[in-house]
Amino acid sequence: MVPFFTTVRLGVVILAAGEGTRMRSALPKVLHTLCGRPLLGHILTAVGALQPAMSTIVLAADALDTVRAHFGDAYRYVVQSERLGTGHATLQARPIMDNQCDEVLVLVGDAPLIRSDTLQRLVALRRERHALVALLSFTADPPTGYGRIIRDPEGNVTAIVEERDATDAQRAVTEVNSGILCFDAAWMWPALDRIQRSPVKGEYYLTDLVALAIADHGVGAAQALLSADPTEALGINDRVQLAHAEHVLRMRLLDALMRNGVTIVDPAATYVDVDVVVGQDTTLLPGTLLRGATRVGARCVIGPHTSLIDTIVADNAHVRYTLAEGVVIPAHAVIGPFAHLRGAQRATDEVYQA
Repeated sequence: MVPFFTTVRLGVVILAAGEGTRMRSALPKVLHTLCGRPLLGHILTAVGALQPAMSTIVLAADALDTVRAHFGDAYRYVVQSERLGTGHATLQARPIMDNQCDEVLVLVGDAPLIRSDTLQRLVALRRERHALVALLSFTADPPTGYGRIIRDPEGNVTAIVEERDATDAQRAVTEVNSGILCFDAAWMWPALDRIQRSPVKGEYYLTDLVALAIADHGVGAAQALLSADPTEALGINDRVQLAHAEHVLRMRLLDALMRNGVTIVDPAATYVDVDVVVGQDTTLLPGTLLRGATRVGARCVIGPHTSLIDTIVADNAHVRYTLAEGVVIPAHAVIGPFAHLRGAQRATDEVYQA
């Protein structure tokens, strides 16, 4: 990985003002959960590893209070009262971020699978190349719905063209924009005023800054980092896409556990939330669900068909056919079958051993 330096003040803008109507929910889209954490929470965790000087979340007015109540005052919040595109949304953050940051990383609030190390490489690329903008791209097949990355014959980025504005030749391009861009802040904030409305939809596209950067500073002013994993850019607009993203993230989590010494007999039938911890040489049998802040020690056997929610399991315990919610299971305990432990109970061998 390219070394990351924190001497430059990094600002983060997360665009989360979309209506989310396809979710068919009264809950703001960015608060729907994915492996036990809200969509927006995944993004905030990813950018938090970069230690930004300031993070601003752009929201619709009707979502502001709900989202702020969930995430608290560690972040700044601004409202996009009119949905006039990503350029307009980013502009809403200017009054509180201008002159406060040296560079600005812009992300979309409904793409929660981005990894911290990918963001780190993107920021490092812009710094090393002294670019006005660096963008994260990926290969999509088909590329329907995405802005296309346009390059010259030498491979230099020349523009991002939104699909609705693209020619037939441009629509055939499979390298597309993820929606994640990093800018030189001193250039970006005034440049936002130069974006023109799209003649097709009447919106201000943040991606138009790519062509402006090249017009101002020539070839090389815009750089692209091609992601090796297209799932990092998966966007969530409805519950079908939410389920797909849940599957992708769950497989990542289970893969990490297995590589760290956990046996998972059937990954397709095992469900683990993002904040769960499992110790080495523990075995998870089919039908196991580990939710919330569950902690499982070493050399345990969990399952089959067992759900642990905010539960601590000490080393060498065997828990089978059990639902446990907010309890502590001691070392060497044998729990189940068909046990239901709740609240402040402390499971013991004598009471719950089969």
